[in-house]
Amino acid sequence: MKHLPSLILATGLLASPLLGQTAAPPATSNQPLATAILNFQTADDTVNKQGADVATLLEADLSASPNAIMVERQDVDKVLGEHELGMSGLVSADTAAKIGSLTGAQVLVTGRLFAVGTQNMLVAKIISTETSRVYGVTATVNDPANLAASVQELSDKIDKVLGTNHDVMVVRQETPEQHLARLRGLVGQPPLPTVTVNITERDYTQPTIDPAAQTEIMKTLEQLGYTVIDASNVNKKADILISGEAFSEFGARRGNLVSSLGRIELKVTRTSNGDLLWTDRETRVAVDLGSRTAGKEALQKSAQILLERIVPKLAK
Repeated sequence: MKHLPSLILATGLLASPLLGQTAAPPATSNQPLATAILNFQTADDTVNKQGADVATLLEADLSASPNAIMVERQDVDKVLGEHELGMSGLVSADTAAKIGSLTGAQVLVTGRLFAVGTQNMLVAKIISTETSRVYGVTATVNDPANLAASVQELSDKIDKVLGTNHDVMVVRQETPEQHLARLRGLVGQPPLPTVTVNITERDYTQPTIDPAAQTEIMKTLEQLGYTVIDASNVNKKADILISGEAFSEFGARRGNLVSSLGRIELKVTRTSNGDLLWTDRETRVAVDLGSRTAGKEALQKSAQILLERIVPKLAK
């Protein structure tokens, strides 16, 4: 069986279900999808073992596919068991998103083994955990004693779906330049208000202040053409104050990789009269070789998401 790249696996295993999904790397035609096979549901309790056998055989077949990298089944079972998520063939698109965030899987394969008249059928659902796209494939079990042949047929069909529909099953990640260009489209007409950013930040794994969120927001606003006035400048008062709190903390460790969570809580006020214009919060996770770097990256991710919502507010 193929080994899941450490970064993908660590990101999924260390992420909280409340964080939403981590963005996938830019899709390319030769980049395999991280795929998790869940046990197939069976209509008859007496053949429950066959549902697990189907999943095991599928995993073995797809591990040789250039379109898939298999998430280790023992890791999937452990994570799903800990979080009491269903592993039946009735997994929904919404549930799939949560499972994807926990396991690092971009694609879930699940399904059912059931009888139709005198024949048994295999029906598989191929669910994107990022875009919620769902595809279905089937195979007939002509000989129950030779289940492997039917699973091979199903595996070939799943492999074809993964290869053909790759680009619609993953979320493309913007480059920093693309992200900045899109934000520029949200900026209002000049003159733009002057802005001060004052965010109290703390990394709970370190004794020092960690100004990652404030730095990210100030830097981006300056690139968008805003005049950013330092909070320590007592001689000049900005039109808008973006203030709040941010913290990062250690999540977990897997091998040499460490995950950290970063959360920012912000409010935007008009300094002339103290009116509260907007308040919001965001939490993200990041993985790196060190907890401090991962924490800063998590705060930067949170700041980038908040900027998507701050900039239109400033334009008004």
